[in-house]
Amino acid sequence: MKMGFMPSNWTSLVLVPWCIWCQRLEPTWEAVAEEVERMNEESDVENIDVSIVKVDCVANRNLCGAQRIQAFPTLRFFKDAQQYGIDYKLDRTVAAMIAFLTQKVSLEKTMEDWHPRRRQRMLEIKEHPGNFHIEARSLNHNLNAAMTNLSHVVNHLSFGTPLAKDVVRKVSKYSQFQSGTPLDGGTFMTRDYHQAHHHYCNVVSTHFEVAAL
Repeated sequence: MKMGFMPSNWTSLVLVPWCIWCQRLEPTWEAVAEEVERMNEESDVENIDVSIVKVDCVANRNLCGAQRIQAFPTLRFFKDAQQYGIDYKLDRTVAAMIAFLTQKVSLEKTMEDWHPRRRQRMLEIKEHPGNFHIEARSLNHNLNAAMTNLSHVVNHLSFGTPLAKDVVRKVSKYSQFQSGTPLDGGTFMTRDYHQAHHHYCNVVSTHFEVAAL
């Protein structure tokens, strides 16, 4: 069994035939697979876009070694052939596992449609060279950096004291002023997790005699 050939979303039961706990869980796992299949066939029930997989670590020793399986049975959720989240530790009942999968898939769909709120902040950056980093944080969750898509839009980035609206209106017609914010409105997409664009700017001080405009 090769990871690259698996469906995009799948849940695996990792076991060995001699493990008594694996033997006891197998009927429940088969029932989970049947319930997922039933839900995906019925139009009046929300589909669970996952495949239920069973892996024998005796027959797939290299795969289990690469996944660092240390206990049996192990219940693990995968997305795009990579482990997604921590191993399942909740009740080993059909109802509990179906509820877990439903919540997992629902969260995935929510994250696909999720758009971050705009952030506005002023920073003091040292010269020659200066840099700053933007990091996502939450008061109630631990964010997994390895599973974060860092696509973003730069609404506005400028240096210096913010100009009054009437001053901006006067100088905005000049190309020197317009070129001072080259990242504004830019969309920067990443297709892989844990990757981000690095933006480099050469900041040149520009002065306008507003009274003469």
